[in-house]
Amino acid sequence: MDLVLEMKDICKTFYGDGIVVKANDHVNFTLRKGEIHALLGENGAGKSTLVNALFFPPDSGLILINGKQVDLDNPLTAIKNYKLSIARQDLSKSLIERHTVAENILSFSEGFFISLAEIEREIKKALQKFDLGDINPKAKVWKLSGGEKQRVEILKALITNPDILILDEPTSMLTPPEIKNLFNLLYDLKSKGVSIVIITHHLEEAISFSDRITVLRHGKVVETLETVKLRSQKENQNEAIRYLASLMVGKEVLYDLHKEIIHSGNIVTEIKDAFVNNDMGDTVVHGINLQLKANSILGLAGISGNGQRELIEGLFRWRNLETGKIIIRGKDVTKKSINEVRKLGVAYIPEDRQKALVFDLSVQDNLMLNSYKRSPSIFIKNSEIISETQTLIREYNIKTTSPLSSVRSLSGGNRQKVVVAREFSLRKGKDLILIAENPTFGLDVGTTQFVREELLRKRTEGAAILLVSSDLTEIMSLCDEIAVIYKGKIMGVVAREETTREKIGLMMGGAKMSSSKEVLA
Repeated sequence: MDLVLEMKDICKTFYGDGIVVKANDHVNFTLRKGEIHALLGENGAGKSTLVNALFFPPDSGLILINGKQVDLDNPLTAIKNYKLSIARQDLSKSLIERHTVAENILSFSEGFFISLAEIEREIKKALQKFDLGDINPKAKVWKLSGGEKQRVEILKALITNPDILILDEPTSMLTPPEIKNLFNLLYDLKSKGVSIVIITHHLEEAISFSDRITVLRHGKVVETLETVKLRSQKENQNEAIRYLASLMVGKEVLYDLHKEIIHSGNIVTEIKDAFVNNDMGDTVVHGINLQLKANSILGLAGISGNGQRELIEGLFRWRNLETGKIIIRGKDVTKKSINEVRKLGVAYIPEDRQKALVFDLSVQDNLMLNSYKRSPSIFIKNSEIISETQTLIREYNIKTTSPLSSVRSLSGGNRQKVVVAREFSLRKGKDLILIAENPTFGLDVGTTQFVREELLRKRTEGAAILLVSSDLTEIMSLCDEIAVIYKGKIMGVVAREETTREKIGLMMGGAKMSSSKEVLA
């Protein structure tokens, strides 16, 4: 089969605080015409660095497109001259929040479209063509949900009709129906000769949808596999997943979560008849009632953009409730400040990690933000700061050149680890109320397993947890109860053991739960 892309002996090294990190160490990678090639590896394995070599020059190595050596010195050269395109994982670097959807896409596709009016028309056509939902081209990016931003990023990569398409974690904030639509689209593009590289931490996606799989570890290629052979050599998908995970981390990874059977405790947090408006003044949360209980995880499932973000921002006082109440530990906090809510032991992992990090501060400072606020003194011993920082970096396997390095220098997955580590350590389990939005977004298999085990451990210790996740596997495996939101309304709250993925999927599409065991369209 024809090779459309060859990357030979690619090397890239980063330097910081006297530490040298070889992100890519003589990596060799090929892409065939009309194939889907999955690129796997832990956070920091060098996946994003490798594909970035197609847009920014590596330290050394050769790149061939259609058999000819090329000099890809900047993104515009790659996009215009060689028909490459990329949807990046780190949306903070890829999308300009204060610009509109159309402005972001126009700046990326420079030379393809001549005006905002033209690009707005093309966006509407492309959204329908690629089945990417309804997004207003005039909307400011900062007003979009995480899932909507991800769809904009995918659209941005598709709208130039590339021959080589690179998708870096494209499904991390998409719901199951959106993921299915995306892979149907990729199969259609593949049938037309488009070559696709997909970076993913979802191993079942790699096994189900790719033609080949390349695994990176510590900046080097471990193995490249023909996916059809992998499927035939393993007894079932779980065996194939375990094998790939072991290649990624260098040892066997156990996927079995131990969920202890415990009874829910007292009601710790209540959201009562909450109505919340969006930034344009439209009501997007309609009379929601939810309860968080100690020793329990309540899952909130729904397609991105159905009011989840506004509800949580209302809970944290970033946004006013039009009507309704929020009661935490018996105290009405409806009109209280964010700091007063936090003092009651409420931790928060947002789906957009930009909201939870100060990019100009160090890894250490970001990890310690909660410690500074909860300290009875204005001073904290430097030895305590160093000790706690080192503990969190070790426990959460945060890959950084130094604790004093800027958090901006970290990969997307490692930034997420900083947020998770800090928020999980806010309070001891029995005093913790945790709101977690897609907490494993962008994390590798080992860390995803660790975070999910930590959620269950916090639950056992007495924490009350609201898990907002677009990953139904995560929802179904961790939660005690599941609430489904659709167009700002709760379709039903069901016990995990009394429902199925299919029923939850129907409710996410607008079906109502008439009882704990029946769904009505």
